[in-house]
Amino acid sequence: MEAPHQGMNGVPTDISLVAEPGQGRDGALPRNAQIYFIAVAITAAAVTLPFIGRLQTTHQWPAFLILASAAAIARLFVVRTPADQAYHTDIVFLIPAALILPPELLVLVAVVQMVPEWLKMRYRWYLQTFNILDYSLSAMAAWFVGRWLILEHAGIASDALRLSLAGLAACVVFVAVNHVLLAVMLRLARGFTLRETGLFDAEYVATDLVLAALGVAVYAFWETNPWLVPFALTPLFLIHRSLSVPALQAEARVDPKTGLFNARHFAAALSEEIGRARRFERPMSLIMADLDLLRDINNTYGHLAGDAVLKGIAEAFRGQLRHYDVPARFGGEEFSILLPETPPEQALEIAERIRRAVAERTFDVETSSEPIRATVSIGVAGFPKDGTDANELIHQADLAVYRAKLQGRNRVLGASSEPLLVPADRATRLIAVPEDGDHHAPLPAATQVQPLEERREVRHPRPHAVHGPRFLSLDRRLSLIVGLVSAVGVGAGVVGLALTWTSRDLLGLLTVVGLVGVGQALALEADEGSAVLSVSAVGCLAAASLFGFRAALPLALASVAVEWSARRAPLHNVLFNVGALTLASLAAASVFKIAAFFPDGTAHELAASGLGLLAGAAYFVVNMGLVSLALALQGHERWWSVFRERFAWLLPHYLVYGFIGGVMALAYEAVQLLALAVFAVPLLLMRKTQEAYLKHTQRSAQKLRQAAETIQSQNVSLELANKLLKERSTAAMESLSATVDARDSYTAGHSRRVQQLALAIGRELGLSPAELDLLGHAALFHDIGKLAIPDSILLKPASLTIDEWALMQRHAEEGARIIDRLGFLNDAVPAIRHHHERFDGAGYPDRLQGEDIPLGARIIHVADALDSMLTTRIYRAARPAAEALQELREAAGTQFCPRCVTALERILPLDSLQSDAEKTRLSLVAS
Repeated sequence: MEAPHQGMNGVPTDISLVAEPGQGRDGALPRNAQIYFIAVAITAAAVTLPFIGRLQTTHQWPAFLILASAAAIARLFVVRTPADQAYHTDIVFLIPAALILPPELLVLVAVVQMVPEWLKMRYRWYLQTFNILDYSLSAMAAWFVGRWLILEHAGIASDALRLSLAGLAACVVFVAVNHVLLAVMLRLARGFTLRETGLFDAEYVATDLVLAALGVAVYAFWETNPWLVPFALTPLFLIHRSLSVPALQAEARVDPKTGLFNARHFAAALSEEIGRARRFERPMSLIMADLDLLRDINNTYGHLAGDAVLKGIAEAFRGQLRHYDVPARFGGEEFSILLPETPPEQALEIAERIRRAVAERTFDVETSSEPIRATVSIGVAGFPKDGTDANELIHQADLAVYRAKLQGRNRVLGASSEPLLVPADRATRLIAVPEDGDHHAPLPAATQVQPLEERREVRHPRPHAVHGPRFLSLDRRLSLIVGLVSAVGVGAGVVGLALTWTSRDLLGLLTVVGLVGVGQALALEADEGSAVLSVSAVGCLAAASLFGFRAALPLALASVAVEWSARRAPLHNVLFNVGALTLASLAAASVFKIAAFFPDGTAHELAASGLGLLAGAAYFVVNMGLVSLALALQGHERWWSVFRERFAWLLPHYLVYGFIGGVMALAYEAVQLLALAVFAVPLLLMRKTQEAYLKHTQRSAQKLRQAAETIQSQNVSLELANKLLKERSTAAMESLSATVDARDSYTAGHSRRVQQLALAIGRELGLSPAELDLLGHAALFHDIGKLAIPDSILLKPASLTIDEWALMQRHAEEGARIIDRLGFLNDAVPAIRHHHERFDGAGYPDRLQGEDIPLGARIIHVADALDSMLTTRIYRAARPAAEALQELREAAGTQFCPRCVTALERILPLDSLQSDAEKTRLSLVAS
């Protein structure tokens, strides 16, 4: 059996693993698994075949069709989890089938429910067959214990007790048999241990039992009134949504465009790995990579081409990384890679492999007839040499990327503090989680502005909350509203309690009040405590339907008391909340009283249950209307504006709450307190989902706020670094440039003209200001190495000998060495060293070719050649401008970079130049 792609399933559990179409007869089970398969099949046949003969006399075919169809449909809505688990909700229909149908029809349910899934997925025959056998034995065991043993032969006089025991036994037996059968198969077929299957983890067993308990509620409704079954299934939608949360969380870890991890997951993995490396004193490294010139790709070929390049680069990363490395898209065109157990030296090798793989890769896009290419600039930082926390490592690797880009892109550099003069006392660095979405160029440093005080509060969260105006002081109108709402609400609650009081079903009323209190105790604070999330509104609406006006005041007091005990709100808040919630519950109870005018009968009961929608709307309007009024008075705003902007969007949620409350009331009339327990479980699951989502959102918001602040401070530090670099280098640049030009009268002004031409080409190619600044330095010093060349060779009017030419070629290396010794222009060294490399690889000193040559060196090469051809030298006369440009065109792709030559043509249209006299205009045009 092949390794699971969507592994063992959970609720109910099966082995419906994904099989490729056409593989239905190719695979085979291991021998031990085959023996177990045969044993299960024999057992299932022995249990079910004696009942098959009854099919001709059975009379419950309508119930079979309904339950089998529902189970088959539910099975199609599977929820996949990141842990290779799959949840099926068809157990909700299998449990009532086991308690309602005779065994001969129950066996057919296990077969029929698999048919739609098999038609859709076409699993291998033995997988689907084992699932049928598993379900058949599990359902038959539930039937035997739940129906035959307890419902029919236990002799328990109390119907409610007998139903509860039968439902509990059926749930436990079904889940136990199902999991045990599958666990053994996975052990024999896949070699999984019990822990690896996850079948007996508390989380999965609890989910099984919750769904099975809902199936018991479906059975109870079926026995009372089958038309009410759809209302019993409403919690199934909440459960299905809750089960989808892990899958959504897995999707939230992956960048959808590249398939790599996203920045949030990378930050968590980096923090965990740093902790492990610190505890065990192990090495680890971090790679930051930036796609070069993505903007040019988007502008030239379209954004879809840019997306294709991003995907291709992600594939190149995967091809060069180990299975335990963590590649992620950091944001926009930036990528980050975590390399556990990797020292910086090895990380530099991996980074170089990645750089070469990307540079050699071609990308086919629809908007280009030829494949396009792309390059990446990469920085590497190691723990603990370059940093001991996540922020420091990312900062150092990011600075290395910045240096690599300044040196001409398509480079790999390790972390170093030499090239950029960043102040030692700078503020916090770039943090682990960047902003979401596409990358944007850093903003310039901005003046700190104290924001004006915002008079409006944060709008309320989605679920029900106990709300109240948060006053620092009460003005006259606000005091009047608080007093009026409190007095009218409490008074109306007391009147309703006195006029409708009865001791009938007092236990049920106290139970609902307790559930509402528990729901409020489990409330979640959102937006730093400015609002409270709670699902207690469902209990309030259910109590309004069941117990009428007498429940309004006790529910409000219980809810507000729990709220006060947790947060110690001021007295006026407490009084306002008691009054508002009491009036809201009274409004909902008034709506439910309309059901008293309906005649008896199923159709009228269904219509009455629909009153829950109207009751939820009434509860919402009264509660949120009063809160909006108080907030409007507090903030000196219009009431309708506050209600519309902050609370109107909550109406659909309260409609759902009202409907669920109405269904809970119907269920309570059927099965009493069991209905409250059944409905409480899905609500608790929903609360857990809200808690996970809220914590995740709050952490993300906090990280994003920190990122915004630290990115701002990082921009300031980089600006200061550039300013210091410029100040320190100004005097040295002027003196060295004058030294170079003074040696040869024929080349006077050559370096300055090359600088102007190079900057013009760089601007045409879209280089950033920082890259242009570095290009200007490199162009000005591109011939500084000629200081080491003797005058007898440099000023020789005749042709150079081989030895003399070899010595002349060393000026590029010598110039790079001179500038490197200065210590503050290290990023200009590659452009100076390689400005005589040819595009075809025949240049010097390192015979680089194509995109491996730094972009700055390619630009200087073109500018240097043009100025040399247009200037009279000791060994030849100047050439016409049109002829010089034509030679550059002819050598594009062999000696010169085609992109640079094309950019030069755009800024210098020399086709129109007819005489050498016009060449003097070049420097003016270039500048």
